[in-house]
Amino acid sequence: MTDPLVTVTKPGQPLKGDRPMTDTERKRAQRVRDKRNAINAIGHEQDAPLRALLYILERVEVSEPARHSARRAWLAFGQRYGFVTVSEE
Repeated sequence: MTDPLVTVTKPGQPLKGDRPMTDTERKRAQRVRDKRNAINAIGHEQDAPLRALLYILERVEVSEPARHSARRAWLAFGQRYGFVTVSEE
């Protein structure tokens, strides 16, 4: 007697749809997540992930509100890595 054939799948998340994502689709999804995280980080720069802070810093010349957000992101970045200190006035 022989055992029936068993298919072993790779570990990881199950497929979304009927085929795996292409590299281009995966990268686009990553960019969308990064932009969404950066938008959510505006006003909460102290707790924002590093990628979100970097994205906010990229947009410094877009508008005046973006400039203020970039300033707060730079302060949060500096406090996190120890090269900016904020003193009470």
